[in-house]
Amino acid sequence: MKTKPIAIAGLTFVLAAAALAAETAGKTASSEAVAITKQIPDYVKAYNAGDAKALAQYFTDDAEYTDENGALTEGRSDIEQLLTDTFSENKGATLDMQADAVRPLGTDVYQARGETTVTSPDGQKRSAGYSAIYTKKDGKWLISRLIESPMADPTPGDQLSQLAWMVGTWKDRGGDYSVETKADWARGNNFITRNFKVSEGDDVILEGWQIIGWDPIQKRIRSWIFDSDGGYGQGSWTRDGNRWLVKETRVSPDGDESSSEQTLTYVDPDHCTYESTNRTVNGDPQPNIAKVDIDRVKTP
Repeated sequence: MKTKPIAIAGLTFVLAAAALAAETAGKTASSEAVAITKQIPDYVKAYNAGDAKALAQYFTDDAEYTDENGALTEGRSDIEQLLTDTFSENKGATLDMQADAVRPLGTDVYQARGETTVTSPDGQKRSAGYSAIYTKKDGKWLISRLIESPMADPTPGDQLSQLAWMVGTWKDRGGDYSVETKADWARGNNFITRNFKVSEGDDVILEGWQIIGWDPIQKRIRSWIFDSDGGYGQGSWTRDGNRWLVKETRVSPDGDESSSEQTLTYVDPDHCTYESTNRTVNGDPQPNIAKVDIDRVKTP
């Protein structure tokens, strides 16, 4: 069963489909599609603000909404309540829209079809197809009926795509030690592999390997790390906007157990930062690692 954000995503996505109609339909369809398209910016803004009341105004008073599980919501007021509940339970969800088609069904009646993907704050993605009926009321295009259909769950690669920016070679700025990492997609694009080396001057003092992937049981990104000294560890990733919190535990070659909370922050395509807090070894507190700036290594 998919979560409520998917149902609400369908409400937003019907607006975006109009853009495709403007390019593919005739003059009449194009002008009507343009009129519908003009609603998109304000609608998306209201969605991102979690404004259920503003979103409900895009539906007729007697609108019907059927979600992908077959549950029917009737009337603008009940749709508004559904939106209110959804935003309360899934604050910060974002939308990805892909238009399919818009076609006239009669005078002042249009059908829109397509699909949408909602990414929840923790990085999970959910998709749904839709079919929406638009009717023109007092010069405005409103949704009178919306039906969603289930789609296949996203693949592990889809879930992991939020970390695609990591692919490439990175190096930290200065310090007594330098760390260089190289990340790439594994075959099938369902895992990201990272090789790293720690150097003191010209001497490499440690190398390691990390595998990052989607855990379908825990429903989150996880990682596994191994180093050339014989140590190993694992981590659980949680997304917060452009930051990823990695709660990691490790075991050293001599059996010491350590833990830390690492924060990896995306700045732009060529820059990120790293810091590590709440560090322990065998339960004893350890010094934090202050924020380190990391740059992408440009290749010719």
